[in-house]
Amino acid sequence: MIKFENQENGRFYYLRVQKDMTGDDVLVVVRGGRDISITRTYGFPNSQARDKRIKALMRRRIRNGYSLVT
Repeated sequence: MIKFENQENGRFYYLRVQKDMTGDDVLVVVRGGRDISITRTYGFPNSQARDKRIKALMRRRIRNGYSLVT
């Protein structure tokens, strides 16, 4: 699991890779704040596409003021 948090506004962003029922990898993204969280799930045709999406999300979080926790 990769965790990002923004200490200024209390928001968080978690990335986790899991297997779905068919055995394929899916990316689970949980984002939110103190009172609410939203979960999204993304499927990918291959691991390269998944890794590319993870790197893009990490760059965006860092650019938007989040710090890497784990």
